[in-house]
Amino acid sequence: MREPDKVWQIPLWETNHSKQRLLQEEAMDFLSYKLGYEMSEETDDPTRKAYKYFDGYNHYPDGNLTSSDYDNTYPVWLCADFNRSPHCWALLQVKKARNGLKQYVVFDEIFSKEALTTEQAQKAVDVLQKWRISKVLLAGDNTSNQKSGNYGRVGKNDWDYVREVFEENNISYKNELDVQNPKRKVRVDKVNNVIYAGVNGERRLLVNTRCEHVIKDYMYSIVNDKGLKIDNGDRGHMSDATDYAIWRNEKGSAAPMYVLR
Repeated sequence: MREPDKVWQIPLWETNHSKQRLLQEEAMDFLSYKLGYEMSEETDDPTRKAYKYFDGYNHYPDGNLTSSDYDNTYPVWLCADFNRSPHCWALLQVKKARNGLKQYVVFDEIFSKEALTTEQAQKAVDVLQKWRISKVLLAGDNTSNQKSGNYGRVGKNDWDYVREVFEENNISYKNELDVQNPKRKVRVDKVNNVIYAGVNGERRLLVNTRCEHVIKDYMYSIVNDKGLKIDNGDRGHMSDATDYAIWRNEKGSAAPMYVLR
């Protein structure tokens, strides 16, 4: 029998990741999970904080808190990080800061101590309907991990379930998902520049005081001894969710970074 000229391998996973990349991410997620429960205390030590210049005590412009609410003249971003426990989503709008750059206002959150994706999506529908919001931009984790991190499965991913629930409830959406997730350290560095860009800089991430989990997540998320942000018990997931939307908006910016070290 004639040997084939080329053997084609058809990937079975749905996201556009290499198999090796997915296995590495899965291993990192497991390590973060393990370390998180070993280091589940909250700390004010700036050397261990992932977002050490986030000020969760003072209102803008001195800190990152705000009383600003939903503004129906701006689009709404639904930001999602997919973990069954906890399941962390937030609602965010992109406005303009005093320096002319984008400013991100988180005005509500959907936090579930334990929830499947469909359950979390229904909670999101309830919150959106409360605000009379019928259209959202979808941003967040693009690796679906509802089934124990088995990225290579065939079938629906988390975003498919979200879209189904939204369609059933007349919530229209536009996908703003990256082809693959950015490297965690690169993403966190970019967000740190948004949180506070230096002595003469602007605070461009504002969080409504009702969003307790978002605020605490930015205040208490930690890094390991290599400077990489890790999950710390319940901490790390809500900031991941909002980080993805900020990254999506900021990644093409040519603005210089002034992250303080």
